[in-house]
Amino acid sequence: MRTETFRASALVPMFRRRTIATMAELKSTLGTSVDMTVFRKLRTIDYMTSYSHGGQYYALRESAKFDGKGLWSCRDARFSLHGTLLDTAAVFVEQAVVGVFAAELAEALGVEVKDALVKLLRDERVTRERLPGRYLYCSPDPARRRQQVARRHAALPEEPFSDVPRPTSKPSDEARAAIILFLSSLNEKQRRLFAGLESMRMGRGGDQRIAEWTGLALHTVAKGRHELLSGDI
Repeated sequence: MRTETFRASALVPMFRRRTIATMAELKSTLGTSVDMTVFRKLRTIDYMTSYSHGGQYYALRESAKFDGKGLWSCRDARFSLHGTLLDTAAVFVEQAVVGVFAAELAEALGVEVKDALVKLLRDERVTRERLPGRYLYCSPDPARRRQQVARRHAALPEEPFSDVPRPTSKPSDEARAAIILFLSSLNEKQRRLFAGLESMRMGRGGDQRIAEWTGLALHTVAKGRHELLSGDI
């Protein structure tokens, strides 16, 4: 019977002393220079790989103290209950109530996420919606994505119109004439988007009131509002 040269049992006390270790440290502990030998021994214990540093750090799962988001860091290395950076990013995007911007995800995970998001998009594991100036990353499920986008819009500040009072009554004839004159200077898409924006400022029933005040069709106002909410402009 062949005698085992490299003993996996040597890894556990080493991990408990160091908490985390690199491949070089694992090789030194096992007395081997071969990566595959290390991986064969790792498979016999419950270990995990960091999602930071290109997966260069290893640890026993029993050592992890995951926070409420399923993340744990030890020194500079970061680990996730969800596994790799790709899997972790996908879970965070899916669970984000208002979707997530790349900068927000990077801050939450403590690592750069642009390349990971590009790959997730390519693999259709996440989607993105264009908002003013940046992309919002969302669930690939259409219904969930619509919820995330709508909630993000609701959470965004109302600038630059936040200091403008919402109209509550029918405008005067002079004001209505000015609105119609202004609308006549816009192209069809601009009129639709302007009407949709004013409807959103007014809140419930805004589509109907804006349609009445401007003479635009109700479905035109509604279409403009939906385009603004979806970022499809």
